[in-house]
Amino acid sequence: MTGERRALVVDDDPGIRVLVTRILTRNGFIVESARDGAEAIEKVLQHDYKVITLDLMMPRIDGFAVVKYLNEHRPEMLANVIVVTAFGSKALEKIPPAVRFIEKPFDLNALLAEATACADDEPAN
Repeated sequence: MTGERRALVVDDDPGIRVLVTRILTRNGFIVESARDGAEAIEKVLQHDYKVITLDLMMPRIDGFAVVKYLNEHRPEMLANVIVVTAFGSKALEKIPPAVRFIEKPFDLNALLAEATACADDEPAN
């Protein structure tokens, strides 16, 4: 692993933000969080992230709009996105194939494996 492993946790549910932040921090990530897509886009303008966990349904700007923004302005970051949603894989029809997916409720070990794979630029099992 080279460089810092910076992660962005984007979810409107404060409990999920805290939980994912704690898990990633305990596993060597430098973690920031955002309550919605608007905050996420602001943070993406300021930093590069090895991992972005992204809820789809959020107020103001949703996860679909964040993915669209990344696709148009920061396409190199799409492979770093892990969509975490309760809407199942059907919701991914509007999302580029480079984006990873975990369904809520999620297994913390699966999320950590995906995040580690993103950070290390390797496909997850």
